[in-house]
Amino acid sequence: MNNSLINHLTESGAAGDEGSPDFPANGASLADILVAMPDQIVLRVSGADASDFLQGQFSNDVAALADPGTQMTTWSNPKGRVLALFPLTRHGDEFFIRLPADLAAGFIKRLRMYVLRAAVVVEPLDDFACIAVAGEAGAQALGALAGTLPAQASEVGVYGQVLISRVRGADARFEMIGPGEEMVALWKQLAVVSTPSARDDWHLQDIDAGVPSIVAATSEAFVLQMLNLQLIDGVSFKKGCFPGQEVVARMQYLGKLKRRMYRASLNCDTVPVAGTDIHRAEGGSAVGKVVSAAFASEGVCHLLAVLAIDASTQPLHCEGHEAAIELLDLPYEIEVA
Repeated sequence: MNNSLINHLTESGAAGDEGSPDFPANGASLADILVAMPDQIVLRVSGADASDFLQGQFSNDVAALADPGTQMTTWSNPKGRVLALFPLTRHGDEFFIRLPADLAAGFIKRLRMYVLRAAVVVEPLDDFACIAVAGEAGAQALGALAGTLPAQASEVGVYGQVLISRVRGADARFEMIGPGEEMVALWKQLAVVSTPSARDDWHLQDIDAGVPSIVAATSEAFVLQMLNLQLIDGVSFKKGCFPGQEVVARMQYLGKLKRRMYRASLNCDTVPVAGTDIHRAEGGSAVGKVVSAAFASEGVCHLLAVLAIDASTQPLHCEGHEAAIELLDLPYEIEVA
């Protein structure tokens, strides 16, 4: 797909000056960064029944999605376990899903199974690419090109065929999807003011914003409340049925949440991969799993992890790492039972 064109730019220099740009190491200055997302693919769902079909599948209220607009949402199995977590973006009568590439084939196959006789087409857009920009300089440059930028995480801007979504974070952060040729041109213009940076620098910003991600290793590992999605507009409890809805509703209204997502720091030489088990210091069975992790500075990574709440005050270790995990604050309020 045309993410390869973006990758070529990151290797050969995109700011218009001679030579390759100086890439910050993971966790270096994140003030104004530009990131390619070759690990992501874009799906399009279209057809006369697309809105109704997606409304019956995903956790958020697709029927309430503005045009253009975006929302974080999930697709779960009947047991309420999250198969995939992704932004769903509407533009006209079409819906776009940005999804980790390692989930794409299974996601498409499974979603098509539910289409049946509905007038719905689910297709990967091989000519689409994904990039992201953070920081005021990048935001000003993007705004000058697009005219206006989305002010809220639910809003979408349109620049030609490129869809621009604002995402959570302390700084101005925007993700863009669109045809590869337009994205390459946009990359070149943004690279004048923003530093082309490592993919993990964007992961770090997501982690520090308390925004989880799901990859193949963690698919079907968590119920959505364990990922704090009820706190960051990732689910609607008023929309009606979707796969796993009974489990999700029962946990919300009748049960007691026993595991939830925490943000943490770990001294390490290598970043723990998603799905790594977390144990009490004295050993025993796992009390949690790493959701995502990225270097924040040399020898220190930040991570999101789903942990048993009753173990969260005890010394904890990631499997394969000797240092203890240190819990950090999340940038949003946590429900206390």
